Amino acid sequence: MKIETFEEQGVFCFKIEGRLDAVTSETAEQQILDQVRSAKGPFLFDIAAMEYISSAGLRVLLATAKAIKRNQGRFALCAPNPNVRNVFEISGFASFFPITDTFEDGLKKLSG
Repeated sequence: MKIETFEEQGVFCFKIEGRLDAVTSETAEQQILDQVRSAKGPFLFDIAAMEYISSAGLRVLLATAKAIKRNQGRFALCAPNPNVRNVFEISGFASFFPITDTFEDGLKKLSG
């Protein structure tokens, strides 16, 4: 798993590649929450290159969402592949996380 961070159009972005699972979730959670605590949002999670997400990965995103919402922040996930989107839908997380089809749509939703 690899997480790249950058800012675009006033939105703090996380590009997550690979698998977010029991093996990678602890490191990912620490890295993401450290950035969420120190950066100003809104936050966009580009998950186009995320190959797989497990329940441990969902827990990381849930903890991140709660941290962002505690600070009245905004966030969205964008561009999940069909398998990852299916995990969000089956788990019910699709109704909790704002999800856009493309990175550009995510930026539009959060900027301005």
